[in-house]
Amino acid sequence: MSSPHQCPHCRAAIALDDVNVANDIALCRGCGKTMPFSSITGIPGVENVDLSKPPKGVRFDPSTLRGKTVYFKKVSMMVFFLIPFTAVWSGGSMAVIYGTQIAEGKFDPARSLFGLPFLLGTIVLVSSIAFMIFGRWRFSFNQGVLEVAMELGPFSWKRRIACDKGARISIRQAGWKKNNQVQYHIQVDSGGKTLKFATGIPEQPKTFIAEAIRRMIVSD
Repeated sequence: MSSPHQCPHCRAAIALDDVNVANDIALCRGCGKTMPFSSITGIPGVENVDLSKPPKGVRFDPSTLRGKTVYFKKVSMMVFFLIPFTAVWSGGSMAVIYGTQIAEGKFDPARSLFGLPFLLGTIVLVSSIAFMIFGRWRFSFNQGVLEVAMELGPFSWKRRIACDKGARISIRQAGWKKNNQVQYHIQVDSGGKTLKFATGIPEQPKTFIAEAIRRMIVSD
């Protein structure tokens, strides 16, 4: 059975017989270098990733104008909770604080100032619902730069990191929990810089995306 692990220096496959898990050491027969075994096992389940068979919600396009690109779009079940919650919480607070002023034809500065946190909360909730229904993630690699974007129609929030062939892509624990469950993010380390993203993406698509990004960088 072939090993899913590669040398970060020469990209040769590292045989499992050349790994000492107890001492955290791996030997590359290709270039003769040793390295911590933990440094090459950052993407669990990577051996099952087939880029020609993306999981549900994922689309891989190896030849776009922006470079090789992976898209992720899937409606989260959380939206079915957020919609009624936002309708009741935001609708009620906006009606009481601002609706009454409009109905009375009077402006109350104190009441309006008090309502600002509710207004901001409403904007955040509505934006989150819109992204869950209509938005998507985009991961593009072009000319040595990885761009991670959250897109909603013509609007997008982007982050970038320059990646050389020695860039390390891993899946690591995030610093927070959801429903008492540890959350994980994709992490890219290159040139002394780090980019963390995709915490809210499910496990299987996240593994596919992480491995797709790794292969984009290696084959560039």
